[in-house]
Amino acid sequence: MMDKEVSTEVAPYILYAEDNPADSHFLLRAFGRDHPDQELIHLENGQLVKEYLLRIVAEGAPLPTLVVLDIKMPGMSGLEVLEFIRHHPRLYRLPVILLSASEEERDLDRAYHSRVNAYLVKPGRYRQLRELTKTIQLLWVRYNRVAL
Repeated sequence: MMDKEVSTEVAPYILYAEDNPADSHFLLRAFGRDHPDQELIHLENGQLVKEYLLRIVAEGAPLPTLVVLDIKMPGMSGLEVLEFIRHHPRLYRLPVILLSASEEERDLDRAYHSRVNAYLVKPGRYRQLRELTKTIQLLWVRYNRVAL
């Protein structure tokens, strides 16, 4: 009889930063409806994201599969978090998506200059948000692979 292999693989999770309670509520609801098993860790600002990432690196804990950031947050913005991630020797390969209401050219320029993986504009309707969360989950969690 063969022994069963024990999987030490950790389930993929998404780290999500959004300071607007309504926006975070609807995104978390959309993910929960279509991907109830998808773990999301929601933090309210960029500084908390930075602290969280530094802590898991120090502990040797699993990194998120994807980081989704709002751009305009008080304190440390999503763009500043992106720049922190890209300059950290252990985090720089993490896939990062900026999800923002801003379509300003300067935000787009700075995001891509800082090597964002995708810049997505927040949809105005819940149905569109659900389509977006399905796409994010399929592309960035299910099919994307990153050498960390």
